[in-house]
Amino acid sequence: MRSDVLGLPVDILSREESYSVICEWFKAGIRKPKIIVTAYSEFFVNARRDKDFAKIMKKADLVTPDGKSVLAAVKYGERTQKLKNSKTQNSSGFFNIFRFLGEGLKVGGEILSDKVGESVTGVWLFDKITQNATRNNWRIFVLGGWEDVSGEVTRMLLKRFPNMKIAYDAGESLVGSDPATDRRVVEKINKFKPDFLFVQYRPVVQEKWIASHIGNLKVGVAMGIGGTLDEYSGKLSPAPSWMERRGLKWLWRLVIQPRRWKRMIDAVIVFPLLVFKQSLKQEV
Repeated sequence: MRSDVLGLPVDILSREESYSVICEWFKAGIRKPKIIVTAYSEFFVNARRDKDFAKIMKKADLVTPDGKSVLAAVKYGERTQKLKNSKTQNSSGFFNIFRFLGEGLKVGGEILSDKVGESVTGVWLFDKITQNATRNNWRIFVLGGWEDVSGEVTRMLLKRFPNMKIAYDAGESLVGSDPATDRRVVEKINKFKPDFLFVQYRPVVQEKWIASHIGNLKVGVAMGIGGTLDEYSGKLSPAPSWMERRGLKWLWRLVIQPRRWKRMIDAVIVFPLLVFKQSLKQEV
């Protein structure tokens, strides 16, 4: 089910449902490359500031909720809309503000109680797709991550799945600064003709890279994967499952990567404020 957060799309599907959608693409035959965006709260904040990125999200074939806060925003929007449509919709503005704040607190409690739904993360999708690549005869290309993380993950995957068809490239160290490297990478990808292209060029940057090259890429599905390769290789410790289920992955990342504090402000302060502000705008 496609829903909306801050005027941008998000597909509210379970993990297995999202994977089934991808499988159906291949069963039906992919005529032009598909783009997957795994969107967490920062993506929606960035899209408000960056119209080009907003267009990319709107055109994506699948936008998964990569984080509990995105699911919570959808649930909050549905509940505040019901309040607006209720018999008390003519209540004073101040009263409605308090009602909406109350709903926000309720949804916040549901996040901590793991009752807002199932997030579909880039890490999960990468793992699910690579686990099933050999049996489905899917070809995988891993791009980016810098240093040798893409090569390291490729070797790890080949150790687990010796018959996997997989290739990789570290890509550009400064994305967009070296057109020659870009052309070389695109040629290498097209020569391999992967069913899945996974790109780790940093959030937003990687989605823009995919969108700007998708017309020249011979791929089935392209997807930005953030720090997935670092997490998969063990360079980045994954959040404990109980923290991820309760929407506290951001806190784990802040503890192990304090330099991310500015990004965390967008994730845990700016994003919910924007969602709240949007709900009031829609109230009229």
